[in-house]
Amino acid sequence: MEYFLTLVNDLPFFMIVFFRVGGMLLFAPVFGNVNVPLQVRVAIALMFAFILYPSVDKSQTVLPSDTIPYVFIILKEIAIGAVVGFAASMIFSAFTMAGHLISNQMGLDTAAIVDPSSETGEEEQSISVFYNMIAMLIFFTINAHHWFIKTTVQSFGVIPPGSFKYTAVTLSKILTIFKSFFVMGIKIAAPSLVVLMLTVVVLGLMTKVAQEINVFIMAFPIKMLIGFLILIIALPFVINAMKSCLIPFEKGMVSLLSTM
Repeated sequence: MEYFLTLVNDLPFFMIVFFRVGGMLLFAPVFGNVNVPLQVRVAIALMFAFILYPSVDKSQTVLPSDTIPYVFIILKEIAIGAVVGFAASMIFSAFTMAGHLISNQMGLDTAAIVDPSSETGEEEQSISVFYNMIAMLIFFTINAHHWFIKTTVQSFGVIPPGSFKYTAVTLSKILTIFKSFFVMGIKIAAPSLVVLMLTVVVLGLMTKVAQEINVFIMAFPIKMLIGFLILIIALPFVINAMKSCLIPFEKGMVSLLSTM
């Protein structure tokens, strides 16, 4: 009861904690997935805020008595959460990009139109969904969700409420993270892309040698068959690449916080 009385008396500060956590969960990997209902995300953010609120140091924060300055602080807290959550979600964007590249080469673009797993109306490539499901399993297996919660707690110590300052260093850090994950997406897709490109070259040579063969009709099933075989063969490599991408997750988030 005493906790709730303190919370009611200090509601403006609690709302600052809630909006920072909510901003992170809005864009965070797994937690911020579009298939997670908004009500569930708000409930999780409230739960985190209730837990984190007593541990946040209020001595470094002086809240304004006027509404407009307080709203600006709220916007800063949402910005902090959004930047950290967006940077973390770029890990999964690398896997999505790899799936898009492979699906495009295999000729699975049409499958995205009738994807039953998409509840947002957006076209999702089947290989991208497959890679993201594997990445989520690895994410929970290595306890990366614990790292994300830990980073959320550390953010209040590194960046006291209301002290967020956007700098060029922050943008540079985000671009560096984006570049590294872009390269990782290319590496994950590389085995399948190379083999599928060689398949196209071989089919092109067949067209020159035996012009009576309708290579255009043969190309679709051949590319799909070879593509799925390479996906199976390259799966251990893909899993190891995903682990190597997810393991530095905590250090990368803490490093990003230090630039704000």
